[in-house]
Amino acid sequence: MRSFVFTTSAVLVLVAPMAAQDAEVGQEYEITIATEESNQYTGPYGQVRLGSVVVNVPNAKVDEKYTVSITEIRVNQYTDERQASCDFEQIGGDRRGMCLAAP
Repeated sequence: MRSFVFTTSAVLVLVAPMAAQDAEVGQEYEITIATEESNQYTGPYGQVRLGSVVVNVPNAKVDEKYTVSITEIRVNQYTDERQASCDFEQIGGDRRGMCLAAP
């Protein structure tokens, strides 16, 4: 019985961090840009995921850090992913503005 409890506890500890929380409207998050993307309509942007919600920061580079305040979450009609509208401010920098909203 003790072995079963230990194994179950170990599995839960390993799995729990992988279940990331989705972003919520009205909340503020510190993010680190994971990837850089670009398209003909929005230009270059950095992208990060907060759970299943995508955040796109215009002209951001990989590994830059930002504080974002989520103002709205909608489904992007082209990618079918949940995308956040937000206000951002660069940590340790002078950039601030609005994230790219879902079309």
